[in-house]
Amino acid sequence: MQPKDRKANTTSSMFIQTTISNPNVKSIIQAVSTILHSQMQEDQENGKQIPKTSELFFFSEEKYIEEKPEEFDEQRKALLRDPPSVDNIYEFMKALYDCAQFSPECCIICLVYINRLIAFTNLTLNPTNWRPLLLSSLLVAQKVWDDKYLSNADFAFIYPFFTTQEINKLEAKFLELLQYNVTVKGSLYAKYYYELRALFKGDSEFPLTVLDVEQVFSYKQFEQKSAHLEARSQDVQNKEKEKAHKMSLTYNEKQPSRPAAIIN
Repeated sequence: MQPKDRKANTTSSMFIQTTISNPNVKSIIQAVSTILHSQMQEDQENGKQIPKTSELFFFSEEKYIEEKPEEFDEQRKALLRDPPSVDNIYEFMKALYDCAQFSPECCIICLVYINRLIAFTNLTLNPTNWRPLLLSSLLVAQKVWDDKYLSNADFAFIYPFFTTQEINKLEAKFLELLQYNVTVKGSLYAKYYYELRALFKGDSEFPLTVLDVEQVFSYKQFEQKSAHLEARSQDVQNKEKEKAHKMSLTYNEKQPSRPAAIIN
């Protein structure tokens, strides 16, 4: 698997290090990690739990521990169940970024998706579901945003906790629970960007230079990209819905005839 080229600003020969359309990656990942950690702490303090019967349990590593007990000794289970620090979340997300080489914007878009999922499903973040959720959200974000993106098999290679088939199912469930709403408007992206930046005390920690002519042009480019993103998002939605429908038809065709009343 060859890492793809990172995107560069094309407005001049000078690479603009940090603008709204080219965020400072380490700072963005640190900010996203802080937000996720804070949400997880709040959920745990409120005693929120995800029952095994919930669709949201699909993202829990506990599900895979139960399904493949031979792969998890007590030490590994303890590590998975240990509440993460901000640094733990940062290191996981940064490792995915370094390996997958997706665009920096995906780090912000993935937070949009996770918050959207929380709003749609009342999702609780906990020590055993934040990794699968981050993986799923980044996978979808880079497919929607990047012109060139990694396959699910590539993500299984990067994070071998899951097989390619399991990642396929995670992606399908993530999109289903998002109601296939993967559109992110430029105004929403900008709102998230500035709110994440507000977590830092000074520009030295989260640098953003004054908008000059080049950067204004870069922002316009971002808006154009965002408009393209909306059209592309709709295309992704349609394709995923069609894929889910075909999978459902295939599954139903394989099932033997059953009596009308079934106890699940």
